[in-house]
Amino acid sequence: MMKKKFLSLALVSAMVLSICSCNGSNNGGSSAPGSSTPNSTASSQDGSSAGGEVEPGEFAPVTYDQNVIYDNAFGEFYEVYQKAKAETDIPTRYAMMALAEGKWLASGASLPQTSQGGSYTMNKIVPYTISTVLWGNDSSRMHQALVTNEIIKTEDRDVMKEQFRELQGTGGYEEWVRGYLAEHEYTLKDNLNYIYSADNETWDVLSSSQAIDGEVLVHTFDGLMEYDIENVLQPALAESYDVSEDGLTYTFHLREGVSWVDSQGRKVADVKADDFVAGMEHLIDAGGGLEALLDGLILNASAYLNGEITDFSQVGVKALDDYTVEYTLEAPTSYFMTMLGYNIFAPMSRSYYESQGGKFGADYAPEDTDYNYGKSPDTIAYCGPYLVTNSTAKNSIVFQANPQYWNADGINLKSMTWFYQEGTDATKMYNDFKDGTTDSAGILNPSALEVAKQDGLFDEYGFVSATDATSFFATFNLNRQSFANYNDPTKLVSPQTHGSADEINLDEGVYTSEILDDAARTHAAVNNRHFRLAFNFAVDRAQYNAQRRSDDLKYTNMRNTYVPGNFVFLETDVTVDVNGKSTTFPAGTNYGEIVQAQLDADGVPVTVWDPSTGADDPSTGFDGWYNVENAKAEMAKAVEELAAIGVEVSKENPIQLDVMYAGNVEYMLNQANVLKQCMDTAFDGLIQMNLIPAADLDEYRRSGYNPELGSDMNFDWAAISGWSPDWGDPNSYLDQILPEDMGYMSIAYGLW
Repeated sequence: MMKKKFLSLALVSAMVLSICSCNGSNNGGSSAPGSSTPNSTASSQDGSSAGGEVEPGEFAPVTYDQNVIYDNAFGEFYEVYQKAKAETDIPTRYAMMALAEGKWLASGASLPQTSQGGSYTMNKIVPYTISTVLWGNDSSRMHQALVTNEIIKTEDRDVMKEQFRELQGTGGYEEWVRGYLAEHEYTLKDNLNYIYSADNETWDVLSSSQAIDGEVLVHTFDGLMEYDIENVLQPALAESYDVSEDGLTYTFHLREGVSWVDSQGRKVADVKADDFVAGMEHLIDAGGGLEALLDGLILNASAYLNGEITDFSQVGVKALDDYTVEYTLEAPTSYFMTMLGYNIFAPMSRSYYESQGGKFGADYAPEDTDYNYGKSPDTIAYCGPYLVTNSTAKNSIVFQANPQYWNADGINLKSMTWFYQEGTDATKMYNDFKDGTTDSAGILNPSALEVAKQDGLFDEYGFVSATDATSFFATFNLNRQSFANYNDPTKLVSPQTHGSADEINLDEGVYTSEILDDAARTHAAVNNRHFRLAFNFAVDRAQYNAQRRSDDLKYTNMRNTYVPGNFVFLETDVTVDVNGKSTTFPAGTNYGEIVQAQLDADGVPVTVWDPSTGADDPSTGFDGWYNVENAKAEMAKAVEELAAIGVEVSKENPIQLDVMYAGNVEYMLNQANVLKQCMDTAFDGLIQMNLIPAADLDEYRRSGYNPELGSDMNFDWAAISGWSPDWGDPNSYLDQILPEDMGYMSIAYGLW
């Protein structure tokens, strides 16, 4: 099973993006309180009866065939999306992708949450001296960042923002902003004290698709091309490149004299074209999820991934000589160059990898005792701007400038120290910033904001951070099989009665228990579209969001779509079929407007695109989903349909939904309670929310963030997932909800 990149909403601190994902049984772990026997009752958290007596009776079998579950929820999305991917005209392709997303949203299996940013903060990092490109890893690269000794005033920040808009793409912003800072008596320093909220799990950048790994490791290597601070794609390890007339072959001419070094800065090899070949082969061997991005992109990568060919030399990446690397594509790909800012194209020193016990292909064996590559910062080779000279779990990470870096003059920061902050202390992030321990105040949550105002700092230095292309969303577990954490069956145990292993016949693909237990009833409910939509319409996302940010910013980063509505637009008029009706969208139409058209055609009463807000992205900044009357109407349909298959939904027999949260994080407790209040208000007891506290964030992550298998997901509903795009095309998002190994986010629904 592949791992893929997805973001954890719970792990995001102001300056930190966390991106995620084990092995488990099909019977859901240990038994929950209350046996799966007739007339048993489940216990709620406070020990009271939860759901009343459950009598055996007629019940339509609940399928556990994952393809059936996927098709039931996402069949319409998949049909439209496959047509979109086959379309060669780019504007038509974008329009059809937007229609596909409309079908996905109409399924109700997910509820959009927020983007990254849009929070009150203060900092010393000069605006627009870190790339703000919306995809890939380059927005995490910090070597060009300018950091002041003084807190930057809000009024100065506004001037810099306006000037950046005028200078973007000219190459003149950094020179201008240096002059502006000097004129306004700011002084620069060459170190950055930063914050992070989760330790990376590997030091091998090619074996992981998690943001918590990528954010650290992006500083250890350079790619062929990278986006600069003005978001212009620039040569990095490649000095130049050529593209064949048919758009299938890209040839990169490498910079000579670039060194691989160890963590002590000692040279271990030269960077050669073969290191890009070794990197891609190891990427596929490691199976960390990134290899899926090569499927259908690089010639024969799909065949190699599927085992149809076993000779990697047939894959479309070649070292033509020491300093020329060639990629051959399966088909012309308009967004290929935008992918080079992501670590799927990272090089790896073949010789150093082999010196650490690394092997390739059928011989790849990371379990071998002599395999050390990527196990610590001392067992990787570096060709990027920084070396990791110290790393202590849940404490700090120290970066020092690479003394042999080819672009040493392009490094503005000579060192960085990242300090771990779990988030349990609501004001620590602010207090550490105020006393100079860190250079960013991160997210000023309500408690920290109040202190900042009392200190008199906020009015002069506070600002609202920009939102980005990250999209967080909640998911229903459509195929729940774990009722305790995969790594410890005593943690986060569900109070629901549920079938034991011998009552679930996965070979036949059906739930064969004759007992109408809690989990079976929940399974039936969450696989009902009207039930899912009812729940989504009942969630007051503004109040939910307000628990971790100030009340007046509860809408600022609220997103109503998956792909940001302004991510792409049509460059020409496009005519497409919308539910059987030929519809023309004029040139200039944004992606989000087409998503809205599909939802309107399907009769789903939500607003995901509202230009009247005046926002840069009209899919963000308001709540177009919350509507209690719509929730009640959908629930009435769900109750009727569930009754038809033998599932009673009533106050006496409510549907139980388990929601996990970190009990030591105040805002997460508050959010869980908001969720419960929303369900009580809308449905008057038809849904019973089981709020189950984890001891800490690590335990919470293991319920729905760390698992590699859908069967290990231990929740019924979770707002723990998200995605940031890897390149500049909507398929970077939508590919992740394809079935089976084609898309990683399927595991967020308990599938595969």
